[in-house]
Amino acid sequence: MSRSSYNRARRGVSPVVGVVLVLSITVLLAATVGGVALHAVGESDRRTPVVARSTGQFVTGPSSGCGANTVTVRHAGGDSVPADELEVAVALPDAAARLVDLPVPGTALAANNTDDPDNVVYDYCVGGVIADGGQPWTAGRAISFQLNAGGGTVEPGDTIDVRVVHAPSNGVLAAVELTARR
Repeated sequence: MSRSSYNRARRGVSPVVGVVLVLSITVLLAATVGGVALHAVGESDRRTPVVARSTGQFVTGPSSGCGANTVTVRHAGGDSVPADELEVAVALPDAAARLVDLPVPGTALAANNTDDPDNVVYDYCVGGVIADGGQPWTAGRAISFQLNAGGGTVEPGDTIDVRVVHAPSNGVLAAVELTARR
């Protein structure tokens, strides 16, 4: 083999190696993107139900069932949501609580039903679909609970943010902002 034919043969290897490397990188990227896409599709069954509208009310005086300082969030349209998939987050200016492990068997919350370090929620009065073993939260049905205003957690003029959360997806189903009045 002459020197010039040897050099031509070596130069021909360079483009082939480059093409193989580019194809390898392309296949690796395609596999990575495909894996991520398939993983995302696998989690799509955790979709958040849609609650088209919701309304809220804060009753400072006596109300049916719970008495004074009752928060009610009413489902006004959209998907039906099983009560055991609901959580309720409550935020006041300087305090917060979360009702979990719903529904409760009666109308009182147990220790495992609250994440309430600020003592925002009154333990002995919940109502609607999260009480008495629960029913699906559908249009026309409500969630209600009583705030612990006796502990000084709610003052007139305070803003009360209530979010109803779909626990499996951690998506917000309803968000209402209420104002405490005298």
